[in-house]
Amino acid sequence: MSFKTKAFVLRSRVWREADRLYDLFTPEEGVLNVILKSAAKPGNKLSGHLLPYSKVSVMIGRGRFDHLAGVETIKDFKNIRTNLKLLSLAGSVVELFIYDQERGYKYREFNLLESIFSLLDNSDIELDKKSILVRVFLWKYLSLSGWQPQLNRCLICNKDISSGKYVSGRGIICSEHQESGFIVSDNLIDFLRFVLDADWLDFINLKIDKNLNREWLKASSMFYQSVFERPSQSLKLFNYG
Repeated sequence: MSFKTKAFVLRSRVWREADRLYDLFTPEEGVLNVILKSAAKPGNKLSGHLLPYSKVSVMIGRGRFDHLAGVETIKDFKNIRTNLKLLSLAGSVVELFIYDQERGYKYREFNLLESIFSLLDNSDIELDKKSILVRVFLWKYLSLSGWQPQLNRCLICNKDISSGKYVSGRGIICSEHQESGFIVSDNLIDFLRFVLDADWLDFINLKIDKNLNREWLKASSMFYQSVFERPSQSLKLFNYG
């Protein structure tokens, strides 16, 4: 049995001798591990379409190991591969998908990934601004994946809230409660609401106060660590921007 789907190429690895194992992100099933036979041999016509961070149309054969039977490039975000900083930023995005091995419909996440790759590939956007966009991506992606923090009401007493303490991976509680968390400003709460709801274009020319950016960095690091326990390239990149 085989099927055709769109996919993003996340990474490739050596598999046995001349074969390669590709991690593809699909809207129907999430991350798939797919083998391409003889990928490393000269003249292989399919491997040239499977460059990192490209959007492709693939034919996948099902079996003991899923294998690639056909590939066509839809969009090659080639500018990402021309700069080490962009490669690091794209790699940090890909890391989030590789860590999340949950299968199932991922159409919204697929569209979100296409948005961030398009922004990273856009040579008209400043490099430092792209670092901020990747941090925005973290909040949007984790929120889509079922980790959206509660930012409008206290997690404990359910009262409307404008300031309080941030509880990692959960949201905001009134400062009067004794549960652990770090005190956040009303500016950060408003900003996090903006991050989750705003369109990408709203962030292109956005200027962030240094104190707010520092506070956002701390909340972002806590948010990531509450979901993923392993060391992270993504976490290191929060320090940029």
